[in-house]
Amino acid sequence: MSHPFVQADQDAAPEDTAALWLLRRDAGQDVESDPQFIAWRDGAPDNARAWAHAASIWQTAGSASGDDPLFVALRRDALQARPDRRPLVAALTAMAAALVVAVGLAWFPLSSRIGATPAQPGPSIDAAPTFAVAAGTPNTFALPDGSRVTLNANSAIAVDYRAGSRAVRLLRGQAYFSVVHDTQRPFTVATRARTITDLGTEFDVRLGDRAMTVTLAKGAVAVSAAPGRDDIRLSTPGQQLVSTPNQADAVTRVDLTKALSWRTRLLEFSETPLADAVAEVNRYGGPSAKVVDPTAATLPVSGQYRAGDPTRFAQSLAEVYRVRVRTRGDGGADITSR
Repeated sequence: MSHPFVQADQDAAPEDTAALWLLRRDAGQDVESDPQFIAWRDGAPDNARAWAHAASIWQTAGSASGDDPLFVALRRDALQARPDRRPLVAALTAMAAALVVAVGLAWFPLSSRIGATPAQPGPSIDAAPTFAVAAGTPNTFALPDGSRVTLNANSAIAVDYRAGSRAVRLLRGQAYFSVVHDTQRPFTVATRARTITDLGTEFDVRLGDRAMTVTLAKGAVAVSAAPGRDDIRLSTPGQQLVSTPNQADAVTRVDLTKALSWRTRLLEFSETPLADAVAEVNRYGGPSAKVVDPTAATLPVSGQYRAGDPTRFAQSLAEVYRVRVRTRGDGGADITSR
């Protein structure tokens, strides 16, 4: 899909181009899957920073204003702004004014917080997502400092960068972080009740229904202590910490290729209970598979499977294990013992 206004001025400031992409996204276009957008965003650190900044402003404005008539009117005018009117100023300044006048809230873009003392250690547990991936293919995003995060299906993070800190919260799902180390600005990832601090590293964090898992791929991380226990440091690639409420933390060694296979949409199971394997496969979309026979739920399954087709996964199981698969009218599959 062509975007003439993005191509027209190759010397445009990153903030201006970010605003133009933002307007297209708000109009309903899936710009974050657009090759032109990806090439622009990932082509320079300034572009990635401008996009994260503009997206944060837009999210803050949208969540704070709701359906206030004055905000809606000003936002409509902003969306109609011509590209040669410096869209970041035309669109986002109008949104800021709407919030102050119509909602009575003090509004500050992300850049105005750089240099301020953090009011909190990072995004709250109910923060609006900065980056999110729905069901489907994992996606990689550039953070403002050049670090990168790959989000699994049904995953989201909130990002809060300030002068002395880089704070991220994993709101749901699973994320792989490749961090640009900066001793002056610690990089932290908060989960439900724990915080992972980068020590120059690449690592994976996953939130399950109950457990939180941290897997080290490179470098080292420190994981804050559970109540009454010491902090835990992972310093050997392949170390994995599993934290479950009311249980002691468990640190083991895992096969990194298997543990991180989700990034290539290949799912690797090793003696995994069938119910857990089905839940993982369903994360990636498509008509769902269901274990409708409780006696089959604990059946251990192993092997490598392609994500994105739960029915095919179920049919593959039937070729190897003692299970029966019935295709439903919606294209999904019900699994029972046989």
